[in-house]
Amino acid sequence: MKGLWKELISGWNHKDSKRKKQTRNNTLKDNGCYIIRTYDGHKNSNKKVNPEVFRNETETSKTFAGGYVETKPIVTEVKIYKALVTWRKVDENNNFIKSCITCSGFEESWKETLIYTDENSRRSIYIDTNNVYSAITNESIGDFLSINKKQTWSLKISNKKCTDRTIVLPKDLIKKAIERKNKITVEDFQKDGSFIYGKPLSSWKMMTFFNDGKRRKFAQNRANRMDRRNIKTWLNKHDISLEVKTHTLSKSIAWEL
Repeated sequence: MKGLWKELISGWNHKDSKRKKQTRNNTLKDNGCYIIRTYDGHKNSNKKVNPEVFRNETETSKTFAGGYVETKPIVTEVKIYKALVTWRKVDENNNFIKSCITCSGFEESWKETLIYTDENSRRSIYIDTNNVYSAITNESIGDFLSINKKQTWSLKISNKKCTDRTIVLPKDLIKKAIERKNKITVEDFQKDGSFIYGKPLSSWKMMTFFNDGKRRKFAQNRANRMDRRNIKTWLNKHDISLEVKTHTLSKSIAWEL
């Protein structure tokens, strides 16, 4: 049964020796996760929030142009590389064909070609196949190789060698970079200041709604019960030479230590 009635319990225990103490844990276990998922972190126009149920007093908005990566200047000319492009083969059902010969475990095709990278959309030092284009036709590498979307995900680029040649980026890529740079973005930032049913909710308590604490506690209790049972059996046999059996979860903890 759910409801705030759990917080209204009063009186003394059955021995009349200790007054009943009620916390908000029962209410938060019942409704806390649902309320946070529904109303916190984003603005949902379809659901109006009752301030008596949930409100945030420290929520602020930050507006900036472009993204954090688009703060660098726009690149219009990039280098051309000669590279080995590898992708997986698929069967008639669009499933990868398995093979025990290759390191990846699937049959692969390869092609050596000239490529360049759109540095304006590159977000890390690693190669992102979504930003790689053919220097021959100015198409994306997937369209140039005539492979489907699933095969494009399996693309690998290796043996890159600089050719000391450059190429001017196509106008559409430069246009997209300018649009990303001028795009106005609004993000919400907040600290401790959330209230559920009129009482404050700290950020550390909010994080407990989304962890695996219950499953972890159940596993620990199960391992402890099995260990105690095994020790009792070992003591009842009165044979010290026998090995004391422990639960698999207990072994994992010992191995970790």
